[in-house]
Amino acid sequence: MKNIKLYVQKIYLSTPAIVVLLLVFGGFLVNCFVSNTYMLDNRPLAEKPTTLTSHFAQDFEQYYNDTFAGRKKLVKKFSKIKLKLGLDTGFTINGLNGWMFYDSAKVPDGYTLVDYYGGVFFTPEEEEIMAQGMQRAKDFYAKRGIDYVIVVVPNKEGLYSEYMPIRMQKARVSDISRTDRAISYAQKNTDVAIINWRDDLVLAKEKISYALYYKKDSHWNNIGAYVAYQSLAKKLKTMGYNIEVTDFREDMITNIYATRSDLGVDGEPDIDFTINYKTDQHPNNIIDEDHGFFQIWENPDAAVQKRVLLIRDSMGIALMRYMVKDFAYGVYAHSKWNTKEGLKELIEIYKPDLVIDETGERYFNRFLKYNDLYKEE
Repeated sequence: MKNIKLYVQKIYLSTPAIVVLLLVFGGFLVNCFVSNTYMLDNRPLAEKPTTLTSHFAQDFEQYYNDTFAGRKKLVKKFSKIKLKLGLDTGFTINGLNGWMFYDSAKVPDGYTLVDYYGGVFFTPEEEEIMAQGMQRAKDFYAKRGIDYVIVVVPNKEGLYSEYMPIRMQKARVSDISRTDRAISYAQKNTDVAIINWRDDLVLAKEKISYALYYKKDSHWNNIGAYVAYQSLAKKLKTMGYNIEVTDFREDMITNIYATRSDLGVDGEPDIDFTINYKTDQHPNNIIDEDHGFFQIWENPDAAVQKRVLLIRDSMGIALMRYMVKDFAYGVYAHSKWNTKEGLKELIEIYKPDLVIDETGERYFNRFLKYNDLYKEE
């Protein structure tokens, strides 16, 4: 009996230490057998570093933060607790009427709040550098007989600013963002085809009773993407691409369905819409690699018997739903392909007639690198 008591006492005294050890090292042990593959914010997961460099520790930390087992559940649970306490979750901002916004001040994935507040702009030198880079990209493709169009998707924070928290609305300086001003400069000082979809979406927002962006996601929905595609089709038609797109009508919605959102930590799904668009077209997805980050679609019956290359971020996914019905051959590559080596491979192998360079407003500063990206050797 005495031995049993001593055994129980040892277990009792050891329990706190065991719990602490599990909390500290449990994740490491689980990760030996399973890891997270869920993309919480629609971006490629950080890859495991294989070369010992000066920034190996930072690279491995980013890899582990992205892939540790249970990441999705832990992030969601922690966010739900903060949401119930009325606090911003650490990667979302709780807006009005159930709207949620991406907190780019805390998560390094674009800069939505800088654009939202409208108090900080790109310098004149930066605007000039970006415009020069865009022109260099256009000239690069023109030299190879390829048309080039830049399209920019506005941030949800600016388009639906009325649902931002009151404290943030009061702090907003201007509804003209640094991206708006940089696009305007480039449109005046280059001959590049550049579409800022803000005006199209603002106008559509006033006419359409449904939201154009998800309430609990940082992206636009299928209606918002369709409105933007209308504008793109009109521009492409002036360039010789015969795409007929009917102006959006609400009776074109054939289905409303629940969908997962990237910001919705309260467990409630968002909603999206199926748009009746050229249902007689039946494109084929012949290649789908890297979690959908690289896709190729064929459509022999498409109106445009040409090849298109879409360089996209996550906003481009919804555009693809319409593009695949209008182009005979489409290569749809995530912006991680937007490198010298990546672009060279895509152009040499797939020989596009048209390159559409799509970016969300929060990533617009990537054009600062285009002078180097498109510098001829």
